[in-house]
Amino acid sequence: MNKTILRLLLVVVATMFVAERAMAWENVGHAVIAYNAERLLDPEVKAKCRHYLKASIPFYATWMDQARSIEPYTVCDKWHSTNIDAKNKVVVGKPTTGAYHIERIRKEMANGAYKTMSDSLVKINLQYLIHMVGDHHCPVHVRWSKKSHPQFHYNLLNKGKKRRPHGFWDGSIAFRRGKWTAEKHFENMQLLSPKQAKKMQKGTAYDWTQETADVWRKYCFPAMPEGTDISKMSEEDVATVHAIVDKQVQRAAYRLAGVLTEIFKE
Repeated sequence: MNKTILRLLLVVVATMFVAERAMAWENVGHAVIAYNAERLLDPEVKAKCRHYLKASIPFYATWMDQARSIEPYTVCDKWHSTNIDAKNKVVVGKPTTGAYHIERIRKEMANGAYKTMSDSLVKINLQYLIHMVGDHHCPVHVRWSKKSHPQFHYNLLNKGKKRRPHGFWDGSIAFRRGKWTAEKHFENMQLLSPKQAKKMQKGTAYDWTQETADVWRKYCFPAMPEGTDISKMSEEDVATVHAIVDKQVQRAAYRLAGVLTEIFKE
Protein backbone atom coordinates (compact mmCIF):
# COMPACT_ATOMS: atom_id res chain seq x y z
CA MET A 1 0.00 0.00 0.00
CA ASN A 2 1.19 3.52 -0.79
CA LYS A 3 2.73 5.04 2.37
CA THR A 4 0.85 8.32 1.92
CA ILE A 5 -2.48 6.49 1.68
CA LEU A 6 -1.58 4.37 4.70
CA ARG A 7 -0.79 7.46 6.77
CA LEU A 8 -4.09 9.04 5.75
CA LEU A 9 -5.98 5.90 6.73
CA LEU A 10 -4.27 5.86 10.11
CA VAL A 11 -5.24 9.49 10.70
CA VAL A 12 -8.86 8.74 9.77
CA VAL A 13 -9.01 5.71 12.07
CA ALA A 14 -7.42 7.68 14.93
CA THR A 15 -9.89 10.52 14.44
CA MET A 16 -12.83 8.10 14.42
CA PHE A 17 -11.54 6.50 17.63
CA VAL A 18 -11.26 9.83 19.42
CA ALA A 19 -14.71 10.88 18.22
CA GLU A 20 -16.25 7.60 19.35
CA ARG A 21 -14.69 7.88 22.79
CA ALA A 22 -15.91 11.44 23.16
CA MET A 23 -19.41 10.39 22.21
CA ALA A 24 -19.40 7.19 24.27
CA TRP A 25 -18.02 8.69 27.48
CA GLU A 26 -21.51 9.65 28.60
CA ASN A 27 -22.55 6.05 27.87
CA VAL A 28 -19.99 4.51 30.20
CA GLY A 29 -22.89 3.37 32.39
CA HIS A 30 -24.09 1.03 29.64
CA ALA A 31 -20.62 -0.40 29.26
CA VAL A 32 -20.32 -0.96 33.01
CA ILE A 33 -23.71 -2.73 33.17
CA ALA A 34 -22.88 -4.95 30.20
CA TYR A 35 -19.42 -5.75 31.57
CA ASN A 36 -20.81 -6.60 35.00
CA ALA A 37 -23.53 -8.76 33.47
CA GLU A 38 -21.00 -10.71 31.42
CA ARG A 39 -18.89 -11.30 34.54
CA LEU A 40 -21.95 -12.81 36.23
CA LEU A 41 -22.67 -15.34 33.45
CA ASP A 42 -21.87 -19.04 33.54
CA PRO A 43 -19.11 -19.89 31.02
CA GLU A 44 -21.60 -21.80 28.83
CA VAL A 45 -24.01 -18.87 28.54
CA LYS A 46 -21.18 -16.39 28.04
CA ALA A 47 -19.77 -18.54 25.23
CA LYS A 48 -23.14 -18.65 23.45
CA CYS A 49 -23.53 -14.88 23.71
CA ARG A 50 -20.08 -14.34 22.25
CA HIS A 51 -20.75 -16.92 19.54
CA TYR A 52 -23.72 -14.96 18.20
CA LEU A 53 -22.36 -11.48 18.88
CA LYS A 54 -18.85 -12.28 17.55
CA ALA A 55 -17.71 -9.96 20.32
CA SER A 56 -17.97 -9.39 24.05
CA ILE A 57 -21.27 -8.19 25.49
CA PRO A 58 -19.93 -4.69 26.41
CA PHE A 59 -18.89 -4.18 22.77
CA TYR A 60 -22.58 -3.69 21.90
CA ALA A 61 -23.56 -1.79 25.05
CA THR A 62 -24.30 1.45 23.18
CA TRP A 63 -25.12 0.04 19.74
CA MET A 64 -28.78 1.09 19.93
CA ASP A 65 -27.83 4.71 20.49
CA GLN A 66 -26.10 4.77 17.11
CA ALA A 67 -28.53 2.46 15.30
CA ARG A 68 -31.60 4.52 16.16
CA SER A 69 -30.80 7.00 13.37
CA ILE A 70 -29.94 4.39 10.71
CA GLU A 71 -32.38 2.43 8.56
CA PRO A 72 -33.77 -0.15 9.12
CA TYR A 73 -33.20 0.35 12.88
CA THR A 74 -34.95 3.72 13.24
CA VAL A 75 -37.91 1.70 14.48
CA CYS A 76 -36.07 1.27 17.80
CA ASP A 77 -35.79 5.01 18.42
CA LYS A 78 -38.52 4.97 21.07
CA TRP A 79 -37.52 1.68 22.67
CA HIS A 80 -35.06 3.34 25.04
CA SER A 81 -37.74 4.17 27.60
CA THR A 82 -41.28 3.33 28.74
CA ASN A 83 -44.23 5.53 29.67
CA ILE A 84 -45.52 6.20 33.17
CA ASP A 85 -49.17 7.26 33.53
CA ALA A 86 -50.76 10.00 35.62
CA LYS A 87 -51.06 7.62 38.59
CA ASN A 88 -47.31 6.84 38.57
CA LYS A 89 -47.89 3.39 37.06
CA VAL A 90 -46.00 1.89 34.13
CA VAL A 91 -47.96 1.65 30.88
CA VAL A 92 -48.18 -2.01 29.83
CA GLY A 93 -48.51 -3.37 26.31
CA LYS A 94 -47.56 -0.29 24.29
CA PRO A 95 -45.47 -1.34 21.22
CA THR A 96 -43.54 1.95 21.16
CA THR A 97 -41.92 1.25 24.53
CA GLY A 98 -38.75 -0.60 25.43
CA ALA A 99 -40.33 -2.75 28.15
CA TYR A 100 -42.74 -4.15 25.56
CA HIS A 101 -39.87 -5.22 23.29
CA ILE A 102 -37.74 -6.65 26.10
CA GLU A 103 -40.64 -8.95 26.95
CA ARG A 104 -41.37 -9.69 23.29
CA ILE A 105 -37.79 -10.78 22.63
CA ARG A 106 -37.63 -12.83 25.84
CA LYS A 107 -40.73 -14.77 24.82
CA GLU A 108 -39.66 -15.23 21.21
CA MET A 109 -36.27 -16.66 22.23
CA ALA A 110 -37.33 -18.69 25.28
CA ASN A 111 -37.29 -22.48 25.65
CA GLY A 112 -34.70 -22.96 22.94
CA ALA A 113 -36.72 -21.03 20.34
CA TYR A 114 -33.60 -19.01 19.48
CA LYS A 115 -32.30 -22.15 17.73
CA THR A 116 -34.98 -21.75 15.06
CA MET A 117 -33.83 -18.20 14.32
CA SER A 118 -31.11 -17.13 11.96
CA ASP A 119 -27.82 -16.19 13.61
CA SER A 120 -28.31 -12.61 12.45
CA LEU A 121 -31.72 -12.36 14.15
CA VAL A 122 -30.36 -13.81 17.39
CA LYS A 123 -27.54 -11.27 17.26
CA ILE A 124 -29.80 -8.27 16.69
CA ASN A 125 -32.13 -9.38 19.48
CA LEU A 126 -29.18 -9.67 21.85
CA GLN A 127 -27.98 -6.21 20.86
CA TYR A 128 -31.42 -4.83 21.67
CA LEU A 129 -31.59 -6.59 25.03
CA ILE A 130 -28.10 -5.54 26.11
CA HIS A 131 -29.00 -1.89 25.71
CA MET A 132 -32.68 -1.85 26.67
CA VAL A 133 -32.27 -3.67 29.98
CA GLY A 134 -29.64 -1.10 30.92
CA ASP A 135 -31.81 1.79 29.78
CA HIS A 136 -34.78 0.68 31.85
CA HIS A 137 -32.73 0.90 35.03
CA CYS A 138 -31.55 4.43 34.31
CA PRO A 139 -33.77 6.81 36.35
CA VAL A 140 -34.18 9.26 33.46
CA HIS A 141 -35.36 6.59 31.02
CA VAL A 142 -38.95 6.61 32.19
CA ARG A 143 -41.33 8.87 30.24
CA TRP A 144 -43.31 11.17 32.48
CA SER A 145 -46.09 13.09 30.74
CA LYS A 146 -45.49 16.82 30.89
CA LYS A 147 -49.21 17.28 31.44
CA SER A 148 -49.50 14.98 34.47
CA HIS A 149 -45.98 15.43 35.87
CA PRO A 150 -44.72 18.91 34.93
CA GLN A 151 -42.42 18.88 37.97
CA PHE A 152 -40.22 16.26 36.33
CA HIS A 153 -39.59 18.41 33.24
CA TYR A 154 -36.97 20.81 34.55
CA ASN A 155 -33.31 21.83 34.49
CA LEU A 156 -30.35 21.44 36.79
CA LEU A 157 -27.52 23.97 36.70
CA ASN A 158 -23.80 23.66 36.09
CA LYS A 159 -21.94 26.82 37.10
CA GLY A 160 -25.14 28.73 36.45
CA LYS A 161 -25.82 27.21 33.03
CA LYS A 162 -28.90 25.06 32.47
CA ARG A 163 -28.38 21.33 32.16
CA ARG A 164 -30.95 18.59 31.60
CA PRO A 165 -31.15 15.91 34.33
CA HIS A 166 -30.72 13.18 31.69
CA GLY A 167 -27.07 13.94 31.07
CA PHE A 168 -26.37 14.07 34.78
CA TRP A 169 -27.94 10.74 35.77
CA ASP A 170 -26.89 8.89 32.61
CA GLY A 171 -23.23 9.75 33.04
CA SER A 172 -21.14 12.57 34.45
CA ILE A 173 -20.70 12.37 38.23
CA ALA A 174 -22.77 9.19 38.30
CA PHE A 175 -19.99 7.18 36.62
CA ARG A 176 -16.90 9.35 36.28
CA ARG A 177 -14.97 8.35 39.38
CA GLY A 178 -11.36 9.23 38.82
CA LYS A 179 -9.61 6.54 36.80
CA TRP A 180 -12.08 3.76 37.52
CA THR A 181 -12.14 1.00 34.92
CA ALA A 182 -15.07 -1.34 34.25
CA GLU A 183 -13.26 -3.88 36.41
CA LYS A 184 -13.16 -1.36 39.27
CA HIS A 185 -16.90 -0.79 38.89
CA PHE A 186 -17.45 -4.56 39.04
CA GLU A 187 -15.35 -4.80 42.19
CA ASN A 188 -17.46 -2.01 43.67
CA MET A 189 -20.74 -3.80 42.91
CA GLN A 190 -22.27 -5.75 45.76
CA LEU A 191 -22.35 -9.41 44.74
CA LEU A 192 -25.39 -11.47 45.67
CA SER A 193 -25.86 -15.06 46.73
CA PRO A 194 -27.61 -17.29 44.15
CA LYS A 195 -30.83 -17.02 46.18
CA GLN A 196 -30.60 -13.22 46.35
CA ALA A 197 -29.79 -13.00 42.65
CA LYS A 198 -32.77 -15.15 41.71
CA LYS A 199 -35.06 -12.92 43.78
CA MET A 200 -33.69 -9.78 42.09
CA GLN A 201 -34.11 -11.31 38.61
CA LYS A 202 -37.79 -12.09 39.11
CA GLY A 203 -40.45 -10.12 37.31
CA THR A 204 -40.82 -8.54 33.91
CA ALA A 205 -39.35 -5.48 32.27
CA TYR A 206 -42.56 -3.70 33.26
CA ASP A 207 -41.88 -4.51 36.92
CA TRP A 208 -38.31 -3.28 36.61
CA THR A 209 -39.44 -0.08 34.90
CA GLN A 210 -41.99 0.54 37.65
CA GLU A 211 -39.23 0.12 40.20
CA THR A 212 -37.02 2.59 38.29
CA ALA A 213 -39.87 5.12 38.10
CA ASP A 214 -40.33 4.82 41.86
CA VAL A 215 -36.59 5.33 42.39
CA TRP A 216 -36.73 8.49 40.27
CA ARG A 217 -39.78 9.86 42.08
CA LYS A 218 -38.73 8.94 45.64
CA TYR A 219 -34.95 9.36 45.53
CA CYS A 220 -33.50 11.01 42.43
CA PHE A 221 -35.84 13.98 42.21
CA PRO A 222 -35.56 14.86 45.94
CA ALA A 223 -31.76 14.39 45.83
CA MET A 224 -31.29 16.71 42.83
CA PRO A 225 -34.36 18.97 42.55
CA GLU A 226 -34.90 21.75 40.04
CA GLY A 227 -32.23 24.43 40.11
CA THR A 228 -29.57 22.31 41.83
CA ASP A 229 -26.11 23.49 40.76
CA ILE A 230 -24.10 20.31 40.27
CA SER A 231 -20.84 22.30 40.41
CA LYS A 232 -21.59 23.00 44.09
CA MET A 233 -22.44 19.47 45.20
CA SER A 234 -21.17 18.46 48.61
CA GLU A 235 -19.41 15.14 49.24
CA GLU A 236 -22.62 13.94 50.88
CA ASP A 237 -24.61 14.85 47.75
CA VAL A 238 -22.15 12.96 45.54
CA ALA A 239 -22.29 9.94 47.84
CA THR A 240 -26.10 9.95 47.63
CA VAL A 241 -26.01 10.01 43.84
CA HIS A 242 -23.44 7.20 43.74
CA ALA A 243 -25.54 5.07 46.08
CA ILE A 244 -28.64 5.44 43.89
CA VAL A 245 -26.73 4.74 40.68
CA ASP A 246 -24.80 1.78 42.09
CA LYS A 247 -28.01 0.07 43.16
CA GLN A 248 -29.54 0.55 39.71
CA VAL A 249 -26.37 -0.77 38.04
CA GLN A 250 -26.47 -3.84 40.26
CA ARG A 251 -30.11 -4.50 39.39
CA ALA A 252 -29.51 -3.99 35.67
CA ALA A 253 -26.44 -6.23 35.57
CA TYR A 254 -28.08 -9.09 37.43
CA ARG A 255 -31.26 -8.84 35.39
CA LEU A 256 -29.45 -8.68 32.06
CA ALA A 257 -27.43 -11.72 33.12
CA GLY A 258 -30.69 -13.39 34.14
CA VAL A 259 -32.38 -12.72 30.79
CA LEU A 260 -29.39 -14.04 28.85
CA THR A 261 -29.23 -17.13 31.07
CA GLU A 262 -32.97 -17.65 30.65
CA ILE A 263 -32.47 -17.71 26.87
CA PHE A 264 -29.34 -19.84 26.57
CA LYS A 265 -29.17 -22.06 29.65
CA GLU A 266 -30.40 -25.59 28.99
